[in-house]
Amino acid sequence: MELLTSNDIAALAEPGQDQTHVCLFMPTHRFGRGVEVDQVRFKNLVSGVEATLEKTMKRPEIDALLAPARELRDDAMEWQYMSDGLAMLLGKDSHRTFRVAAPMPTLATVGDKPVLGPMLRLLSGDGNFLVLALSQREIRLMEGSRNTVEDVQLTDVPTSLKDSITPKEARSDTMSRPAAKAGRGAGAAVFYGHGAGDQHLKSLEVEQFLRNVSNGLKEVLSGQTVPMVLVGLDHLVSAYREVNNYPNVIDGSVDRNPDQLSAEELHKLAWPLIESRLRADRAKVIDRFKELNGTGRVSSDLATIVQAAAEGRVETLFVKADPWCWERVADEDAPVVQLGADERFADCELVDAAAVATLNTSGRVFATSETVAPGSEVAAILRY
Repeated sequence: MELLTSNDIAALAEPGQDQTHVCLFMPTHRFGRGVEVDQVRFKNLVSGVEATLEKTMKRPEIDALLAPARELRDDAMEWQYMSDGLAMLLGKDSHRTFRVAAPMPTLATVGDKPVLGPMLRLLSGDGNFLVLALSQREIRLMEGSRNTVEDVQLTDVPTSLKDSITPKEARSDTMSRPAAKAGRGAGAAVFYGHGAGDQHLKSLEVEQFLRNVSNGLKEVLSGQTVPMVLVGLDHLVSAYREVNNYPNVIDGSVDRNPDQLSAEELHKLAWPLIESRLRADRAKVIDRFKELNGTGRVSSDLATIVQAAAEGRVETLFVKADPWCWERVADEDAPVVQLGADERFADCELVDAAAVATLNTSGRVFATSETVAPGSEVAAILRY
């Protein structure tokens, strides 16, 4: 699964010159009969987009633009490995596909810019988080939502101590085998004593291993702002905090050996810590909005907020959730919105622009069902 970050949002938000962008979103199932239904619904969504594009584009251009979507449409195996939601963004020169741990609306958009609103809840701090399971035998990074956690594939990160530490001297009672691919330095032989166990490994080796993990995760987590929960025995969690590079690790942790814990068990243990943190964070910023009311530092006027966000003046943006603006699109067989041509979603486009501009200027976006500014889709705390 590809981990979505605010850096991705920044890159995706830059439209190319004279390009048509197609965005496809839909909820998906991980298993069961729903998988086959998802593939059919996606086929209908792609067909709806194709019919819209036929009004303004030539057939070769349509075929080139929709090629990645058609490839996914026809690949039954890919649909066996979905998460809770699918987001596909297509442009003339690039395409990106995200399988995300949060449901998406059934929606397709066609226009001169990508639509990112449905994905913003993944960066808003509204129930999304990371879990880092620490063990000398296995390092696991998971992306979580209110309902589940899912493993994030790690490539340039060491995932076990034995595969990342090579003893200086090989003893006579050892055997060697190639190390599992765990990073840029993978491939060298690693020696194991027949009776060696994790408890005999030196603390300095453990410290170096955790430092390598933290350094490897630095690039993976670049642009992430969601909170992270550490899961592991106390001595490993404490050691990792000493070398940690990610600024959003929460103070609380789960003091359990994660080796025998399933994804469901990890979610059950981590979620209460995250829920408490998120509730406190939201309450704090909402109180600050109320305190600043009447000072000129807050606004609930959409046009004012869009302009302020474009100027980099939005410190915190509140977006009305449950549902989000784009999630109010009717759940039809092929709901396709042509940007700039449907007045029903004009405000959605403006909310989308404000949220993207806020993230691109290091602001925070909160999705909240709490009433921040009655009668408005958005509210904002301004830097000045």
